[in-house]
Amino acid sequence: MPDFVITSLDEARPKGWFELSIEGMPPLLINAETILRHSLKAGESFNEAKLRKIKDEADISWLKYKATKTLAIRMLSERDLRRKLSEEKRLPAARDEVIAQLKYYGLIDDLKYASSLVRTQIAHGPKSKLYLKKKLREKGIDDQTAENAIAAEFEGFDEISAVREIALKKYKTVKYLPVEKAKGRVINFLRGRGFQWETIKKAIDGLFTATDDSEYL
Repeated sequence: MPDFVITSLDEARPKGWFELSIEGMPPLLINAETILRHSLKAGESFNEAKLRKIKDEADISWLKYKATKTLAIRMLSERDLRRKLSEEKRLPAARDEVIAQLKYYGLIDDLKYASSLVRTQIAHGPKSKLYLKKKLREKGIDDQTAENAIAAEFEGFDEISAVREIALKKYKTVKYLPVEKAKGRVINFLRGRGFQWETIKKAIDGLFTATDDSEYL
């Protein structure tokens, strides 16, 4: 097989990356680590096996760079990070290798991601477990991981009191209606947010039956 010859090796963007030009081929973006590992320089020639190795390393290095840059800004689920990396048009094997490395070092952890998302959702107001599970599924989190994250975050959380709080807020907007109609509106409102009937029943207990309802207004 004919040798491949490096015609130039020039600095490129981002910093620490270089454009490797090989005679008869499109330029290849590589990092300084790859250059040092293979002692690359202009005028050097090498065979196809070494070129393939350099290309594979270049793909992995670039995807790792893009992944860590993205994760430094915000957490992502494994599925969403895979989708993000697929935009780079590198070999699937390179994506798999990078994902495996990031998981090994804990930079991708779907359980931690799911727990963080659940905490954020709850911080902005009570959410049903069904609603949270749906949100997590939309982010590519499998059901078992979602259930584990929700269970952990709900430990010690008084869901009944939290649902009662939003039931009272809704009641204030419909209290002008006849009691049964107002009650139906509140129940449907809570059901629409995914709360189970047992939770709703406990949360609204006494809300529509007290003789002096000033406590709830």
